[in-house]
Amino acid sequence: MRFFIVLICLLLPLDSAIAAVDIALRGKDPVRLEDVYQQQGIPYIAIEDALGAVGLTGHWNSISHSFRIRTKHGWAEISPASQFLKIAGEYYPLKEKPRFIDGRLRVTDSFILNQLAQLTGRSIYFRNLDPDIDNAPAREISNLEKLFAFFLNKKTTKNGPLIRAVAIDPGHGGLDTGVIAATGFKEKQLNLEVAKKLAKQLKMKLGIPVYLSRDGDYELTMEQRLQAASKEDVDLWILLHAQATFSPQQKGVTLFIRADEMTRNVPAEGVEETTESDSLILAKKLSLALQESAIEVRGIYSSSRLSLGRGNLPTVQIELGFLSHQEELQQLQSSDYQDKIVQALFTGIHRYAKLSKEKIESVK
Repeated sequence: MRFFIVLICLLLPLDSAIAAVDIALRGKDPVRLEDVYQQQGIPYIAIEDALGAVGLTGHWNSISHSFRIRTKHGWAEISPASQFLKIAGEYYPLKEKPRFIDGRLRVTDSFILNQLAQLTGRSIYFRNLDPDIDNAPAREISNLEKLFAFFLNKKTTKNGPLIRAVAIDPGHGGLDTGVIAATGFKEKQLNLEVAKKLAKQLKMKLGIPVYLSRDGDYELTMEQRLQAASKEDVDLWILLHAQATFSPQQKGVTLFIRADEMTRNVPAEGVEETTESDSLILAKKLSLALQESAIEVRGIYSSSRLSLGRGNLPTVQIELGFLSHQEELQQLQSSDYQDKIVQALFTGIHRYAKLSKEKIESVK
């Protein structure tokens, strides 16, 4: 364990800056913490120090490789291997993962202002006394957006099949497990199983190449995830994920497309007309096929998530269900139910292909 922690620390960037923050429950005197590290403009605070400042306690569990926090709602858990907070068998997404820095597990200001405030039931005062403006991630995000736009522009062709190839991104992988259900079932496992089955259907029935961003249990950088979608012949990009929530009643499949693709205004003879984007058309075909297979669909939503990329490549992110819903979790672990979802997704993609072919032929 000590070797593992030391190794992680050695792999961290060497340009970290030491800072200081003030933390307190609203109405209380702030506690100054000086054992704070800046990583690309984000302050990382030792979890024990942050808990002490707001009247909570916790400890590291070496068996589960997680940090447990005692709250009035029960034990909450965070881990450097997951981007979720777990409490009472349910999960809440974190903006940034906890990280080991200098031998201590650390969380960001986002965790303190959001998740920690939720655990205490009170708002929290937080002030960064040494904001590292020079290393703020704004330029990095800007470059990433340019990368997305470069990779995800659809390559048009007048000849050959309408859908020449499909890229599929099974979310998470490796230490990035995604959602972990109360049974220990991991989102990364579900995403990969469904991705492989869908890829097989597309190859067998449409006879087209399918590119998976990963074909095993390993972690990817964002650039590596985009490599599959950047292939010259890719005409569709499907991202597979699953969800969890503090509400055990929520269930069903959720579809996301880029925020700017929910509707598009196209000028026609001086008049602005609204038309549906290819991503929205694809999402509707997928939604209908799922519902016809008696699979609950919560809806189609716009999202500004960077994971959806930029550009005009038809793209849909599919949240396959909620691992926090007991009945749906059992279904998602079932090979038969996975096959049912895969068949519906294939049907939706096939219908989209035929619809798009008709559109092209109508303008010839």
